Amino acid sequence: MVGVRAGDEREERRGVVVRAAWMYYKDGLTQAEIAERLFVSRPTVGRLLDAARAQGVVRFEISADHLSAFELSKDLRKRFGLADAVVVPRISDTGHDTRVNQRLADAAAEYVKRYLRPGAVIGVGWGDTVTRVLFALDRDALQGVTIAGVAGGIDAYTREVMARNTNGVNEHLRLIPAPLVASSAEIAAALRQDGSVTSVLALAATAVATLTGIGAARPPVSSIRSGLFTDDQVRAFREMGGVGDMLGAWFDRDGAVIREAASDRRIGMTLDELRALPNVIGVAGGVEKTEAIAGALRGRYLDVLVTDEAVGEALLAT
Repeated sequence: MVGVRAGDEREERRGVVVRAAWMYYKDGLTQAEIAERLFVSRPTVGRLLDAARAQGVVRFEISADHLSAFELSKDLRKRFGLADAVVVPRISDTGHDTRVNQRLADAAAEYVKRYLRPGAVIGVGWGDTVTRVLFALDRDALQGVTIAGVAGGIDAYTREVMARNTNGVNEHLRLIPAPLVASSAEIAAALRQDGSVTSVLALAATAVATLTGIGAARPPVSSIRSGLFTDDQVRAFREMGGVGDMLGAWFDRDGAVIREAASDRRIGMTLDELRALPNVIGVAGGVEKTEAIAGALRGRYLDVLVTDEAVGEALLAT
């Protein structure tokens, strides 16, 4: 028991070291600000940062492997049967972090680098955070990598990627030349048979890892902001039991797909097909998405979750 307790203390110590390093190097907080948030003295913060450098936690970046060492990450892996969980530490005591999507994207980009090698295919399902992940990837790391859509495009995001291209990411994209949600079931059925659509989906099926966001059925609703669905449609999906969506497919609190929720107008992989892929990485945070993320986890659609500390705590309380 003494050995177990010592091991637990080492893990707890490592978690504090990583938290201090993230706040200092990624969030730009001063040592005094970190001391206030961690309820320790300023000299203690200095020693924690020294330990982060000595242990190799800091190499001009925060390693996602070390983020996975948080006790919270271990609890999430055990509770939901995940292969891995990356938890970004909170920066605000109020629980409201306006930079949460960017902070998640930075962590996810660091995590996905392990799969980037010449010849690799990475699948993507569009969303704000996933788009940020693509921009956070290093140009050199993308050499020889193909990024393939697992579902149709969302104009708000695909236009941004094609126009911005700060790291050359659009040179590696294979997009499905169709919207995520068509205007009718008949048009969607025709597009799903088109060779230009099936070829991209066939490529995405060979992905070594796939990134996907998770949308919520409660405000603020990203699928409404991006123009996929109207307020009335999302309200109707919610009345059907919908708590969230991935790739435009709505599911209930247990992860079961709601077939009546515009599923016949979708263009892309089904959630069953997504679940069959290796290394599906869900990137989502903000406490308003807790119910949606929990549904995705209960549906066993994800192998890896990248989320924030507040959501991690809320998930374990469900």
